[in-house]
Amino acid sequence: MKDFIIEDDLLIIKGDFAINDADQQNIEHLLLTQKGSYKEFPILGVGIKKYINSPDATSRLRLENEIDKQLSYDKFYVKTLDVNDLQNIKIDGNY
Repeated sequence: MKDFIIEDDLLIIKGDFAINDADQQNIEHLLLTQKGSYKEFPILGVGIKKYINSPDATSRLRLENEIDKQLSYDKFYVKTLDVNDLQNIKIDGNY
């Protein structure tokens, strides 16, 4: 999916917004965002920070379910999802 590129701020090249493949950026924003952050879409967002320090398997299952659900809301087809290593979550799929 082509979209605006954000690196600390909107990236501007030759006086115009940079547009490029933004799948990775969209997924990152979805994972980091808390529910309610987008006023137009109040149920959008995983809020991954609340899961990071939780050691139990139940939290990881909830996280996996929440990521899958949120990506589906965003019309992303998830082929595989691995949250066993929270420092290196693996998501394979496409828009």
